[in-house]
Order: sequence, then C-alpha cells, then structure tokens
Amino acid sequence: MTSYLSVALGQKAPTTANQPWLPDHHTLERHSTAVPVHEAALNDDHVYSLGELIDIAESNSPATQAAWNRAKLTAASVGIAKSELYPTIIAIAGGRTYVNAQLYSNTWAVQDIGYFDAAVHLAYTLVDFGARRTEITAAQARLVAANLSFNNEHLVLIQRVSQSYFGLLEAKGLREAAEVSLNDAKTSEAAAQERRNNGLATVPEVLEAKAATAKANYQLQSALGAEQVEIGDLATAITASPLKPLKVEALDQLRIPDKLDQSVQQAVNTAFTVRPDLQADEAHVSTAHAEVKHATSAYYPSLTFEGSKGWLRAFGEQQGSPGFYAQAPVYDATLELKWTVFDGLLRENRIREAKAEEKVATEEVRDRQDEITNQVWTTYSNATTALQQRQAATALLTASQESYSAVLESYKDGVRNFLDVVAAEDALAQARAIDVTARTQVLRTFTDLDFRTGDLLANHPKGHNP
Repeated sequence: MTSYLSVALGQKAPTTANQPWLPDHHTLERHSTAVPVHEAALNDDHVYSLGELIDIAESNSPATQAAWNRAKLTAASVGIAKSELYPTIIAIAGGRTYVNAQLYSNTWAVQDIGYFDAAVHLAYTLVDFGARRTEITAAQARLVAANLSFNNEHLVLIQRVSQSYFGLLEAKGLREAAEVSLNDAKTSEAAAQERRNNGLATVPEVLEAKAATAKANYQLQSALGAEQVEIGDLATAITASPLKPLKVEALDQLRIPDKLDQSVQQAVNTAFTVRPDLQADEAHVSTAHAEVKHATSAYYPSLTFEGSKGWLRAFGEQQGSPGFYAQAPVYDATLELKWTVFDGLLRENRIREAKAEEKVATEEVRDRQDEITNQVWTTYSNATTALQQRQAATALLTASQESYSAVLESYKDGVRNFLDVVAAEDALAQARAIDVTARTQVLRTFTDLDFRTGDLLANHPKGHNP
C-alpha cells in the first residue's frame, strides 16, 4: 500500500514553493535511470606524453561520443530523404467476416459474408520537379555540418587536454622550483648558524634565516596544493579519476619553440581554410540554400502512380438460400497529377522563411570570420610576447643565480649582511618561477595559436595507449 501511495505522490508537483521536493526511494527508482560512471583506465607506473593523453581523451570523452551520435543521426536523415526516390511496395493480406441485413422488398435479408484478400500495393512519385532532390541536398549539407561539428568537438577536446597538461607541467615546475628555493633557504640558514657559532653573526640574523626557511616551506606547500588541483583538472579532461596516480613528462623533457614559423596573415588564411566551426557554418549556408530551392519546388505539380494487384476469395450466404464460395484476381491503378492552386500563402511564407534562414547563415559565417581574425591576431601576439618573455626569463634566471651565489659567498666571508642574502634568495626564487611560467607560456600560446587556426586537429602529437 505504501509503494502505491509513494508512486502517486511522485506524480504531483511540490506542495509548497518555500521547501524542496523530497522524493522517496520508490519514486526515484521508478522514474530515473542510473547511468554507470565511465572512467578511462590508466597505468599507475606509466609516464604519459601529451599525445597519449589526447588519445585517451578522444576514446573516452562523452562530448565526442555525443557529437558522433549526432552525426550518425544526421546521416540517417540523409537515408530517409533518399528513400523518397524509390517506390513503396506493401504486401497486404487480410480477412474479414460479418453478418448484416439488407432491405429486400418489404423484409430484411440477413447475409453472412467472409472473405480473404491478398495483394501487393505499389506507390511511386514519377515527377516532382526537384522536390526530393533538393531535400536530399539539404540533408547532405546538414550531414557535412554535423561531421564538421564532430571534428570541432575533437579540436576543443585536444585544446582542453593540452592546456590542462601544460597547467600541470607549470605546477610541477613551480613545485620543483619551490623545493630548490627551500634548499637554498636551508643553506643560507646553515651559513648564518655557522657564523653565529663562530661569533660572527647576531641572533637576529639567525632568526631572519629561520623565517626565510619557513617562508620557502610555506611557498612549497602552496605549490604542492596547486599541483594536486592541476592533476584533477587533467584527469577530468581525459575522463579519468583524479583519485588515481597520473604521471606525466617533466617540463625539462619538452622542446620549447624558439620562433614562429608563419606570419599572422598566413595564420589567418589557414584558419579560414581548416577551422571546422567555420566550415560547419558554411555548410549551414549550403543547407539554407537547398531549403530555399525545396520550398520553391512546392509551386510545381507532382505526378504519382498507385496500383495494387491481388487475389480475392470470399464466402457468402443469405438466410434461406445456399451459400457459395468465389475467387477472382483483382487489381487497381491510379495516375494522379496534383497541383496546389491556393494554400493561403503557405508556400510564399515558407520561401520567405527559407531565404531569411539563408541570410542568417551567411551573416553568421561573416561574423565567424571576423571572430577568427581577432582570435588569431590575439593569440599570435601572445605567442610573440611569450617568446620574448622566455628570452628575458632565461637571462633573469642566469643573473639571479650568479647574484645569489656571489652574495652568499660574500656573506660567508663577512663582506655582505644577511639581508642581502635574503633579498638575493627571494630574487632567485622569483626568477625560477618566472622561468617555469615563461617556458610553459610559450607552449600554451603556441598550442592556442594552433587551436585558433585549426592546425591543432591535424598536427597534435599522436600517442599510443600503453
């Protein structure tokens, strides 16, 4: 009794607007479908390259799977449109029996009739002045757009995985830099303690050294936390669990580009040629153009043929008279010319609608072109800036390392004070972080440029799942 009552309550809206609806177990079990969690399987001991991670993501991403099924759905619609070019053949078999009364003179004659009918029916449109062909053309253009949208999902996925990957590399690099900086702080603290033991340093110097070590340790803990967050982001991007180990290559193992191999105009031209989202918009224009032709074809007549041929066997009996059986071949044929003379301006409005859709699709292409031009220009400028920053960061790191070493040695010799050591130590830690960020920024901006031009889809590094 309780289960029936809960099901009935689950079919009603919440009783009040100020409290959440509380479903019971039976209602959820009856009206919801549990979807199992899907996770990509990873090898705990394997060190993954970017290409391998992209392969894993492409094989497991719900977004690409959904786009693939949308493309398959559109492909089925092309088949449906093409089916109109062929005749329809239907085999029919049926039987019927009934008793009725017929008025005969001044009385009713009761008749008992039964028959069995078998036939083949054929229907075919002979001429429609392009209505079916334009519908097929529109469906094919929609399929091209769906396939290109599928490609764009892959492009977006590759970009997401790549940027998450570089984010993790940067976080790892910053964590490693923080570890080195902590070791530097401990070295400086040991130097201060040694001078204190020899009566050459003051207690405040030792305390400052301890504070610098604690600060470096704090920054290391922050870097460790940021690295864990980036691991989760990358795991999510490849449809894996962040709870399991995920090892990737070190930043030092990657080649950092040192120049751009194309001009900004070449990059824009490439984007106009290969960007799948722009190509999909252009396919929408083709679809809209075909829809205009299809709407116009409604002004023309259509010539159709319908016919059937079969065999009839029947039994009949009239009350008071003997019954009998009969059988005979039967057929019928119809040739119909249909031409709509007036439809309340339905065709005119459908043509207006189709032409408006064509103009909308055309303007969307132009808007996409403007958007792409701006995107490529921005990312190209960012890539150029990243290359210059990378050179400056390298020089800064070299100078900071030399400065720290010189200041530390001078402090040990009693020439410099400990505040100079702390300042040089902080400058070196900052230079290490800047160097890591500059290297990953080059990778990020170059990948982003390939994403904006569409080259990322064809040129992304390929890997093989272990």
